[in-house]
Amino acid sequence: MPTVKSAASQGTTLLAALDQALGRAMRPLAGLLPRRLRRAVERIERQRARPLGQLAAAGFLFVTILYALIVSGQIGRVADGLLVFVGFGIEDIRISGAHETSDLDVLGKLEVDGSLIAYDVQAAQQRVAELPRIASAVVRKFYPSTLTVELSERKPFALWQRDGKVFVIDKSGTEIEPLADPRFTKLPFMVGGGANATAPEFLADLFTQPEIATTMRAAVLVSGRRWDLHLDHGVTVKLPEKNVRQALARLMRLNSRHQLLARDVTVIDLRLPDRVTVRLPEGRSLEDVTSDGAAAGRART
Repeated sequence: MPTVKSAASQGTTLLAALDQALGRAMRPLAGLLPRRLRRAVERIERQRARPLGQLAAAGFLFVTILYALIVSGQIGRVADGLLVFVGFGIEDIRISGAHETSDLDVLGKLEVDGSLIAYDVQAAQQRVAELPRIASAVVRKFYPSTLTVELSERKPFALWQRDGKVFVIDKSGTEIEPLADPRFTKLPFMVGGGANATAPEFLADLFTQPEIATTMRAAVLVSGRRWDLHLDHGVTVKLPEKNVRQALARLMRLNSRHQLLARDVTVIDLRLPDRVTVRLPEGRSLEDVTSDGAAAGRART
């Protein structure tokens, strides 16, 4: 019997403590609720001394907390935290395809915070693709706690000078980064507004004549329409707006017969389909640059 009395006394004490706690919690919360709900709070407060009233107050407190979470937008964070707690947190991140891109840079763009279930892979892919060397990114979930990132990097294709600065570009003409790495200094050098966009097509034509391509120092896009090639030894080759590949083939035929590229000339103009115009250095005559000795001397320099 003493044990029963003791348990009853403890129960009474617990109810009293709950009653006081509910009273302290409900009064400030009531002021945050809409007017219609305040009346319900007042009725519950009057009945709180009874066991049924205490139960109603406890239920009301739970509903009020849930309402506050929803209104403040925190219900999603709470639910996500519970998912992490039960084992759906992102604990393993596997990155593949990153050769020139730092894993730390990729991790920074992933912004991993929360559960794997709620993680937005589409948004993550877009953020990772913003990195300079990244052409595309595929982010996948593997439950319960693994995230994989498959990267495709942009490959340096040429150098492009814009606004006095030199950038490394890929085959699509997209800027990768400012030129800083000496590994890329041997890439074809393109100059002119819009040269990056038209470079792939032009270089495809140029590479059909490796002897010219290997001696090119720079290619300048003129008026956004045609190219001037600046070769070693200071020779400039003016190419036509169209049929670039045919013009280069014509130049190589002339060079095969007359060693034109080895002679002391400053400009070879191929813009007209039916003729080739050659400009000589100041003070030199046609006889000077077409003699066998002139070609041999230019080849040795």
